[in-house]
Amino acid sequence: MVAEDVVSVERDTPIRTAVAKMSDRDVGSVVVVEDRQPIGVLTDRKVALALEERPNVADRSAEELIGSDLISVDASTTIFEALQLMSDEGIRRLPVVDDDGRLQGIVTLDDALVLLVSELDKLANTVREQSPRL
Repeated sequence: MVAEDVVSVERDTPIRTAVAKMSDRDVGSVVVVEDRQPIGVLTDRKVALALEERPNVADRSAEELIGSDLISVDASTTIFEALQLMSDEGIRRLPVVDDDGRLQGIVTLDDALVLLVSELDKLANTVREQSPRL
C-alpha cells in the first residue's frame, strides 16, 4: 500500500513551516526533498526531541534534523518486502521513488498495518461463513 499523496518540504524549509504542514495535513512526518528527490524524513518525534537541545529549533531548516542514511524503495517493492525492510532497519516510513529517484509515494507502518488488518478481517469473515461452528 503506497500513499501517493506525500507531504513533503524542501531541505531549506524552516522547521516551523514543516511542523505547520504536518499539523494541517494531520500527519506525523514530512519527506524532505531536493529537486523532488527525497533526502530524509522529518518526524514530529525528531522535532520534539530536538527542542530539548535546541530550543530555537523552529527557525532552523528541515535538513538539520534529518539523518544522512535515507532508505527508499521503488514501486515494484511488495508490501511484504517493504515491511521486512522497515523491520530490519527499525524505521516506520519508507519513501517510494521512480527510476530517476523522484518521490512517488510513501509506505508507512501505520498504513501497512491497516491494510493487513483489513485483509485478515476479510479472511476471517470467509472462514466464519464456511465454518458455522466458529
